[in-house]
Amino acid sequence: MIAMAGPVVLTPRAGPSFARRNLRERPAGHARIAGASRELHADARARLRASLGAGTQLLDAEPGALVADFDGCSLDGRALTTLTELGAVIRDGRIAEVEGAFVIAWRDHAGALHLARDAIGHRTAYYAEHAGQLVFASHLCALLDAFELPRRIDLRSVAAFLSCAYIPGRGTMVQGVHELLPGEQISHHGSLSRRTWWAMPAEPANAAATPDEASKMRVSLRNALERVIGAALPDGPVCASLSGGIDSSLVVAIARRLHAPPVRTFSITFGDEYKNELAYSSVVAAHTGSEHHVVHLRADTVIAHLDDTIARMDKPNGDPLTVPNALLFQAMSEHGVVALNGEGGDPSFGGPKNLPMLLAELYGNPDGEPDAFERERNFLRAHLKCFDDLPAMLTADSYAQANTPPLEQELAPWFNDPRWPTFVGMLMAINVQFKGGHHILPKVDALAEPFGVLPRSPLFAKSIVELAFSIPSTLKLSGSTEKYLLKESVRDLLPGTIVDRAKSGMLVPVEGWFQTTLAKEARTRILDGLSGTRIFRREMLEQLLAGKQLGLRPRRGVKIWLLITLEAHLRALRLTL
Repeated sequence: MIAMAGPVVLTPRAGPSFARRNLRERPAGHARIAGASRELHADARARLRASLGAGTQLLDAEPGALVADFDGCSLDGRALTTLTELGAVIRDGRIAEVEGAFVIAWRDHAGALHLARDAIGHRTAYYAEHAGQLVFASHLCALLDAFELPRRIDLRSVAAFLSCAYIPGRGTMVQGVHELLPGEQISHHGSLSRRTWWAMPAEPANAAATPDEASKMRVSLRNALERVIGAALPDGPVCASLSGGIDSSLVVAIARRLHAPPVRTFSITFGDEYKNELAYSSVVAAHTGSEHHVVHLRADTVIAHLDDTIARMDKPNGDPLTVPNALLFQAMSEHGVVALNGEGGDPSFGGPKNLPMLLAELYGNPDGEPDAFERERNFLRAHLKCFDDLPAMLTADSYAQANTPPLEQELAPWFNDPRWPTFVGMLMAINVQFKGGHHILPKVDALAEPFGVLPRSPLFAKSIVELAFSIPSTLKLSGSTEKYLLKESVRDLLPGTIVDRAKSGMLVPVEGWFQTTLAKEARTRILDGLSGTRIFRREMLEQLLAGKQLGLRPRRGVKIWLLITLEAHLRALRLTL
């Protein structure tokens, strides 16, 4: 393939926020949805349309009514492109077989309301029981505004967010408001009921595979990757994020092989003074012949767009890459409508983020005492956020409310499920459900939406996840090699330096920023904002800002970013205790 001459460098400025610009609507058929179990009043309709934008689909009161936000859906290899086709799938009881992103609401012939989310969680919706009915919307803020719901902080969700940097499960920061789970259907006809229509598959009986079996699985995986990436490609140019890691690189390589129109790749840098992966992403761009763009971001640009980015998130996301990701979608929007990414490789194929848990499993509790929830606590600690800091960080009353029953207790069913006898399989199931459906996929969808971009995550396709569960654990983590079979399935497409490199990840230099450029900003947001909520101990916040909470791995910058994200989210939703 012919390499391009060099990357195009883009430098967004810290000027007017993108929230105050003329934002784009997504293509027809991808509008948001809302409704209620009873007929919507005119004022609620007006508020929902104002909040959700042009093209909003509101569920009618008549039996048989249906609305959907969907993208890339298919059944039996046939594309589903209309509401009529989706309605036929529901009537035939085949929703569990649909591939693609969707959240669908409909009324049956008895008038009952039903709401369903796709298996992995590419699209989502929020709901609450209010004034004797069920109300729902694609965005939480629209739900609060349209139905004037109480805006009370859910302290358990605060603790979960501080532990994980996202909120696992159906909880939100608002008491009484819930997120639909991936693969879940809720129904309301006088009362609320829930059912799971798709569940994570079981592991194979054998943890190992013969050489012949491994070879066949490698071919099957390659064919599946080409099928889902091919299905995600638009008719015209396609954009793709490219970090230089194996996941984004294989998506770009296969897209470039299958797609005649331009493939335009995008990477992020925070300046030459900080560690970045541009050397690797540039190698992949040159190898595949993509049109490569580098988005250069500064600290003042990131903080200038923080509030508007967080305001578009229905559940807070404490990943420091959240604002850079939003600015990446802004850059992509000038070059295409569809944006591919490599999300899903780590959760589905045994990525390195499992290693802290595997080490904890190997060496056990350091004090040697038996612990009923040791695995669950290690899972929360493996996020390397604030789980162990919560008793000192929160006020006594807040901690008691947030941690009753203990957070780790809710995880116990996942760690005792007989479907996953190996530890790798167990972690894979948890990561696909939690990090996929409640962290990664809602984030990319929310961040891409303001710019009219359709994000597509082929490695999180339902068929890929199902195939990944059928792969023996020794082909996911082979010795010290993570994602072994995934790498082998695309070895012929990429340079060995990309396939065999160790995972490093894109790091946002928040540690340095909060010691210099953003020190005053962080202090103002945390001490003037969070300390007034009566949730936190002010003295602990001051110690963190002053760098007095150290230890072996203080991760001060990450924790400060987590707190300013939480402050921005609570302020955007106007929540109180």
